[in-house]
This record gives sequence, structure tokens and C-alpha cells, in this order.
Amino acid sequence: MTAVTGQPAPVAGADHPLRRVRRRRGLTQVELAGLAGLSYSYISMIECGRRKLTRRDHVNALAAALRVPPAEIVPSLSPGFDEWAPASPAPVSAFPPAGDDIAIARHRDLAGQLIGYVSRGDTYAAGTWLRRTARDPGANPWLLLDQLTLLSSKNSRPLGGSGARLVSAGSTARGRAG
Repeated sequence: MTAVTGQPAPVAGADHPLRRVRRRRGLTQVELAGLAGLSYSYISMIECGRRKLTRRDHVNALAAALRVPPAEIVPSLSPGFDEWAPASPAPVSAFPPAGDDIAIARHRDLAGQLIGYVSRGDTYAAGTWLRRTARDPGANPWLLLDQLTLLSSKNSRPLGGSGARLVSAGSTARGRAG
């Protein structure tokens, strides 16, 4: 404790609980930021001790993204602070259950949307789809990849079709390519 403010002293970067949990989960600051809806620079400042993690919504977002109780990343929490976070971390598999027909159908639809955008050469819509799907906690990348593989193998032509073209990173092209 510091004598002046009565607040806990900032935690040194390597010892910060958020950093320990993030590394234990195998995530980078950028990945955690994307999952929690925060900026990676904010997470970096918290881990280095330059910012304190005090906002309830930020604590709960990080705890949910890391699948831990909020008290594990902010040990000085007051009781009842974690009302929105899961009570205990549930075991999570990278692969959905094999018998989950609803998840498979949803991912098949998502894969069909992406294939449609790419085959029409609509790079703007495909990029928007990718950004939206990356933020969707219900989208499983492995299941989506399986469905993309299945759907693209059913097509006689390769993904992208004859009208698709690549747009370089430096170009200013928007919308449909063609």
C-alpha cells in the first residue's frame, strides 16, 4: 500500500495477474483485446502497471474472454463485483460437439456466405464478413474451416471463381472487384 493514497501500489508488469492468466491461456495482448472488445494498448498499460483495471465492464469482459473469475485477474475486487461473469470457468473444447446439428448448420450457412462473396469478387463484403465473424463468440473457426472445405470441394471450380481478383494492400479499390 502506498502511504499517500491508501490505494494498492501498481503491480509490476511481469507479476500482473492479467498477464499471468493471459499467458497461461496462450493469448497475445492483441488476441485478448479482440475477444474482450478493448484496445491492446489499454491491456498493455494495465499489465505494465500504468493503468489500473477498475471498471466493472472491463474486468468482466476480460474475465469472460479468459474464462476465469474476475477475482483471478483483479485480486483486490470487492465481493459481488463479478455478477456478470461466469461463476466458474467451464471446460472449453476447440471443437464443437459432433452431434450439434444446429451449430453445424449455422457454420455451413456462414461458409456459404463467404464463398458467395468471394465467388462474386465482392472483397468489401468478404472483409466485412470476416471482421464480423471474428468478433462472434459463437463462431468456431475450426468448424467454419471444416464447412468451407466441404462446400468448396463440392464446387467444381476453385474458391474465388473466374471473376475474382486479388486487391493489393496498397490499392484503394472498394466494393466489388471485377
